[in-house]
Amino acid sequence: MKLMHTRLPDFYDKLKAAARRVNPETKVTITGMENTPTAKLASLRVGRIENSIYHLTMEDPDIETVEVSIHPYYPETAQTVVIKGVHKDGSCKKAYMEVVYVSVPAVEHVLAGVEEVVDNRPKATVDIPR
Repeated sequence: MKLMHTRLPDFYDKLKAAARRVNPETKVTITGMENTPTAKLASLRVGRIENSIYHLTMEDPDIETVEVSIHPYYPETAQTVVIKGVHKDGSCKKAYMEVVYVSVPAVEHVLAGVEEVVDNRPKATVDIPR
């Protein structure tokens, strides 16, 4: 199972390393997962994103910043990843789009060890056992 998934901090490290393979001075910004403290991502998809970043920087050595933004594709499972290579003047010639599958732990991981939980959430429209 470990080889099938990449932890979120490792995901960030891999993207930064991929962007800096051609030019170690390349800046990297990653947005969209700031409110996700922990998650696991499908390793095969992470590899595809790494390759896209590498090809983007290899094809255009004038890229100063690689911007990676992550957006909901299918809520709670798949995220669209937009990868842009930005020049000093702010222009961008090319962008890649990928999909990554994110597994985020359920809220129960935060409640572990709590003796009493008061659930004030509204009733679900679908019958979900509680």
